[in-house]
Amino acid sequence: MKLKICRFLSAALVMVMLTGLGTAFAVFSEWSVRVEAEDGVMTGTVRTENVIGDSGRTVSFIDNGPANSLELQVTPQGGTDYIMKLRYRSGEVRDLLYQINGGPTSRISGFNSGSWNTFANMSVPVALNPGQVNTVRFFAPDGENGPGLDYVGFSASDVPPVDKPGYRLIFQDEFEGETLDDSRWVPQYLSSWAQKPELAEPTYIMENGLMRLQIFAETQPWCPEYDGETVVSGFTTGDRNALHNWNGTNTVRNPVEMQATHLNQYGYYEIRAKGQSGSARHAAWWLLGFEDVPDESAEIDIFEILGNNSHKVPVNFHAWNDPDAPDGGGFSYTNRQMDFHEEFHIYGFNWIEGGGQGEAPDKMEFYVDGVKTGERNVNIDYPVLQLFSLYEKRAGGWTGIWLPKPYPNTFDIDYVRVYKPVPGEQALPKEQLAIAGVEAQEVMVLPSARPAQYVSAVAGHEGEIFTEAHLPGVRSYVNVLYNDGVKTQEFVRWPALSEEQYSRLRHGETVMLEGITPNLSADAPGYQAPVLTLRPAPWDTNLNPKGIENLFDGDTSSTPSCWTETMEPMPQGGYISFRFEETKTVNGIRFSANYGNGQGIRSCTLSFWDTQTGAWADEGVEYTIPWTSAGDNEAGETVLVPLAEPVVAQAVRINITSVNTHWENKIVMREIEFV
Repeated sequence: MKLKICRFLSAALVMVMLTGLGTAFAVFSEWSVRVEAEDGVMTGTVRTENVIGDSGRTVSFIDNGPANSLELQVTPQGGTDYIMKLRYRSGEVRDLLYQINGGPTSRISGFNSGSWNTFANMSVPVALNPGQVNTVRFFAPDGENGPGLDYVGFSASDVPPVDKPGYRLIFQDEFEGETLDDSRWVPQYLSSWAQKPELAEPTYIMENGLMRLQIFAETQPWCPEYDGETVVSGFTTGDRNALHNWNGTNTVRNPVEMQATHLNQYGYYEIRAKGQSGSARHAAWWLLGFEDVPDESAEIDIFEILGNNSHKVPVNFHAWNDPDAPDGGGFSYTNRQMDFHEEFHIYGFNWIEGGGQGEAPDKMEFYVDGVKTGERNVNIDYPVLQLFSLYEKRAGGWTGIWLPKPYPNTFDIDYVRVYKPVPGEQALPKEQLAIAGVEAQEVMVLPSARPAQYVSAVAGHEGEIFTEAHLPGVRSYVNVLYNDGVKTQEFVRWPALSEEQYSRLRHGETVMLEGITPNLSADAPGYQAPVLTLRPAPWDTNLNPKGIENLFDGDTSSTPSCWTETMEPMPQGGYISFRFEETKTVNGIRFSANYGNGQGIRSCTLSFWDTQTGAWADEGVEYTIPWTSAGDNEAGETVLVPLAEPVVAQAVRINITSVNTHWENKIVMREIEFV
């Protein structure tokens, strides 16, 4: 059974209210005792040594199985959930086993204080019987040696209950098992960047109800091509190709299938965790946009606990490609009475819909042990995934100069919980919950759109082409509304389009798809399969489509940067096309630009869609756009290019043959009109 233990507070009873949540989320109670190791019963090879710890001699030679053991007794008061803290010394990595009241044997892994004259702490949750003598017996695995013990401390406290009034739990892991649950987690860290996929997998152990990320001396850098000597052990709730291109120039080397176990927008997040000491090391809990489109890339670092400061919890924001997300302006919570490396603490994050102001309509609040440490108004209108990661920067960097430190480095996580507020605080019993609706998705796509392709650089698969199933810009999630008023986000797998469906899109027809929600059972009451409607855009291009819809909106006041494409050099066969609602006679093309001779289209040919052949037919004439000025003023310039002969068609295509690059190597157009 997993037991939850919070840090000990000196007050007899302290109730902490989370500001803005109006609910008691944490209750801490007092009881603690320290038992000197030399006061215990020693058997076999176990004996004391005159190595002075915090309060006297240490007990050593806890070696080679249960015949050589140390037995301590403790009488706790109140409750059944406790934390056991071992003060130890070990010049190498060692494990220790323990039994409580003759019960099952449990293991504590990774003791290493760096030397036999240096002491460190190790903490685990345990169950004790209150009001009576409890016997705790320590011994090493058969054929192995254990650490030396100075003392063992015990303290009692309560953690926030799983159920919170006015909230519904939507995601949870108490880490009861021995391996990560793949229904909850993706055991990879941004794996598409790693040429060796195994280096993106986390190194960890799960024991005593804790997830412990680890880094050892032999752990290799996860992505030396783009991240140098940085070593990472991490896991997430989602992964996809090209996710989080932090350099902006990274190339996918290990193409992967898109997957997500949990995507979420709004709600209260909570974990209980302990950081990592050591310069150039840090532990992070962060959120990241899933990048269905490049703009949805905001990063929220709920904490980055730096190994060179045990009293500070930094919060950071990174917009990346999102023009509306916060960037910079982070803050830190400092408390000299707390040690975020040695102690477990409860970290909370509250993402409130409508809690902000103006252009930042939502609010994010940050908590440590129930105390609000800061807040930020934001505008992030898409779901995010969670990432948990432990870092070691062996070349040094922003987390400090790398200095030797005993391995393993660790990041301990006790639990992860995510809640949504229930409207009206009228929570329904689980057996009465039902899906009230699944939001349909409608996306406008380029008629020429195709899934992204990536080339593998993985050994044994070099040069293999990986084609994604979904079209770029299609959302990977749907909103699901429940009968208690709670809205969740569910990951969706959309089927790959058939050639017949691609053909329909090219001809201006609508395509409908039915998706699968792998994390939502089809047997759930009220379940409805998600539906995706793909509507072809009336315009199309094989260049950068950003803002191209403004070229055909009939508004000559459109911004001068409504459509751009960097030309390095001008790509052969660059085009833009437009499909009319019905067959139209085109006598000419009117071009508008602020910078015609500077960054406008210089020359082009025209094609029309031949319905008989089902292909584009070239009109056979090259036209030069007669710009008269560079357009040095906001009024810009509009010129009419008459066609050699009228074209009767439902779709026309402008084939760009040359562009002006007087100032910048890109096209900047304001309007295109067929007349």
